[in-house]
Amino acid sequence: MALALIKTVLIKIMFKKSLPQLLLICGVVALTGCSSHQANITEEMKTDRGLAQLALESGRPESAISIYRDQLKLQPNDISLLLALGSAYNQISEFDLALHHLKKAQSLLLSDAGELNKLSKSDNTSEIRGQILREKGNAQQGLGQVKLALADLKQAVALLPDDAKALNSLGVNYALFKDYHHARTAFIGALANEPENLEYRNNLALAWILDGQPQQGIDVLYSHYARGHSTSKSRQNLALAFAMKGDLEAAKTIAKQDLTKAELENNVAYYQQFQPLQLLPLQQVKQ
Repeated sequence: MALALIKTVLIKIMFKKSLPQLLLICGVVALTGCSSHQANITEEMKTDRGLAQLALESGRPESAISIYRDQLKLQPNDISLLLALGSAYNQISEFDLALHHLKKAQSLLLSDAGELNKLSKSDNTSEIRGQILREKGNAQQGLGQVKLALADLKQAVALLPDDAKALNSLGVNYALFKDYHHARTAFIGALANEPENLEYRNNLALAWILDGQPQQGIDVLYSHYARGHSTSKSRQNLALAFAMKGDLEAAKTIAKQDLTKAELENNVAYYQQFQPLQLLPLQQVKQ
């Protein structure tokens, strides 16, 4: 209807206006059309990005990546888009691609902000920077670049002290260095922010178990296991903790819930090394 009205007005004034005036009017109409088209594209991109986020949350990172890559062709310097794409690549263990996009996001953020020490003046910039460092650390961790990952994750936690994901990743990195004390501190921080997260709870228990303190690991896991709130990983770690304490029967009872008969036999054979040595009675050798 709006277009028809414009045409009617143009027809009425066509013979009353000079050519420059007509061109000016047409130009205004064209610009109005371009602005409307651009607004539609922007709104469509927002909608698509929301769909990509839903895809990530529902365990379909490949669908999110497809959307992000299409948008990146139109907005190659969009920092939040590069961060989202890097995070999605981390989810499918494409760590090289994740690191590529995250490094570009980091570079753009620093160039936009100017001097490094100015970043702290903007809470939003600090948050984005922390998220980039967290995902960058995860990618480096996946590539085995654990020293670089540790440096980035420490910075991420400093910028995002309540970010459970960053704290958990930092804890995993400390555990890779067998620094179980600092690993536990990080996992406890992650649980403080997301107390029902079974992954973080399992990681905390494992940090106790690997540090030779199985009872502490049992204390972390058993109450949730007894209430039916456990995962396959946490049950196997709980079984290991019981085996390390010498309770082979409890270990077998818990472990068999997730294992085939052959797998259980292999695990029990491994558990045997933690059992107290049974002293056999001395037998006199008859001459």
